[in-house]
Amino acid sequence: MDHIQELIEIEITELSEWKDRFRKNSFFELVFILKGKGIQSIEYRTRTYEKNDFFLLPYSKCHAYEISEPTTFLFIRFTEHYFRNLKNTAIDYLQWYSKLNYIIGFYDFNTGLYFNDEKDKSQVKKLFEILLLEKEQTSEYSETLIANTLASILTVISSKLTGASDLYKNNDHKFSEIIKHINQNIIDENKLSILFLSEKFNVSKKYFSEYFKRNAHESLKEYIQKTKLQIAVNRIKYTDSPLQEIAWSLGFTDGSHLNKSLKKHIGITSSVLRKKKSIV
Repeated sequence: MDHIQELIEIEITELSEWKDRFRKNSFFELVFILKGKGIQSIEYRTRTYEKNDFFLLPYSKCHAYEISEPTTFLFIRFTEHYFRNLKNTAIDYLQWYSKLNYIIGFYDFNTGLYFNDEKDKSQVKKLFEILLLEKEQTSEYSETLIANTLASILTVISSKLTGASDLYKNNDHKFSEIIKHINQNIIDENKLSILFLSEKFNVSKKYFSEYFKRNAHESLKEYIQKTKLQIAVNRIKYTDSPLQEIAWSLGFTDGSHLNKSLKKHIGITSSVLRKKKSIV
């Protein structure tokens, strides 16, 4: 378990008054409310919280809680390289890193993730309970169980995101599934090729480009580029990851290439994004 402790932090804190916490800005942070009530503020927007609510916090420091009833928080923090460094699991790193990028690109950090369905809340609660249980264990299976449970939580998050696929909800179901697949495999070039997509979704290879453009009103290449740039924008705004690292992970040649693409497509550079997060 020493290895897993280097890659993930699981913390339970009971507070009657919120205090700023010092943490690395490059961490992903999930928070589950074990008990208590109050108001959560993220990027200066507020909403109430209560027992069993679940959030993904932004990387910026602009979040706080106004606690009206003593609250027990369960925090889970892990770096973006978490799945890459796991030693004893069969988790596909590329699949989960793609999913993390999708979450970064389409998660609304201003409003958070809200569950209306009690069944959804119950499922997420069970997953967090597994993490809590395994946190105290030293068995050889704990790392695998924690990793797979965390992967399941990320699956729940990604399934709840509206994302770009909602823009095509009036299209045929097959096309919506194609968009969802692209979004969740955005850094896996092999799963984004016309050959792969046409075979997976049973669309003629010769016809696929025309089919995609007719439904998306842009080419497959343009859509993939736009999606990667949306992810890049949020990673620049909400993390302190170096521009070069963001560029490489999304398939750009280097930071200069990413900057030129941002300037061309959205009219703004990375330096402006980091200085003025509210612009985009």
